[in-house]
Amino acid sequence: MESYALFVIIATLFGFGVYRILTAEQNPAQASRLGGVRSSAVEVEEPRPNRFALEDDLNRMNQPPPEPSPATEELVSELKGEAVNAPPDDSISTERLDVDAEDLLKQIGKEWQQKTGGVRTSTALDEVSGQEVRSTNDDDFQARLDRENAKSGGVQVSLIWDNQNDLDLSVLCPSGERISFDNKLSKCGGQLDVDMNEAPTSEQPVENIFWPEKSVPKGEFKVFVEHFEQHAEVDSTEYRVLVKNGDESNEYRGEITNDEPPRLVCVFEVA
Repeated sequence: MESYALFVIIATLFGFGVYRILTAEQNPAQASRLGGVRSSAVEVEEPRPNRFALEDDLNRMNQPPPEPSPATEELVSELKGEAVNAPPDDSISTERLDVDAEDLLKQIGKEWQQKTGGVRTSTALDEVSGQEVRSTNDDDFQARLDRENAKSGGVQVSLIWDNQNDLDLSVLCPSGERISFDNKLSKCGGQLDVDMNEAPTSEQPVENIFWPEKSVPKGEFKVFVEHFEQHAEVDSTEYRVLVKNGDESNEYRGEITNDEPPRLVCVFEVA
């Protein structure tokens, strides 16, 4: 009888302990491990995710701009040539403003081209760089042309220089075709018949492009000079270009180095 009573007491205590474990609120995870049952989820307060940053930015952008201060309004008026409370002599003229704006745009364009690798220089292909000589003496030209048996015609363009560097002469026809060392006979009738110093052979070279009398196209011609390769000790090379257009002759002079782009020496018209 005593043994039975002791068993009941032990069983009661054991059952009470299991009950306490299964119903404990302080450690539901431990209860699930011991009892093999799933505990209820524990609610833990988490910080609110920041999902409103983009929305805040959009709201700021949609807000009306702040009212300009009197100082800002006065500055805008001055830039428009309508200065507020300023003597007429101190106002900014429209002409001066246009000049400043043009300079600013040029500066911006230069910075943009520097960033993209497209820096414009004074030797750009759309900027004439040859200096026209008023009193033309073509004796030097003619002596070299005669030496190389060069031909002439209704239009003739000749190039001379005085070292062994390889300069190249080319002409852009009105049709857009270019006559040069790699296109010596053009569809527009022009021909490059003398091309020198591809190998350093002469200290007095000459190059020549001509159109026969009856095959000269009408329109605009552009003359270019390129420093193709340095053979001489001195890189920088002075050149002279002679353009014969009918009975008119014009000479142009300039200087070019090997690291420069081709130079637009001159532009002329055939009517």
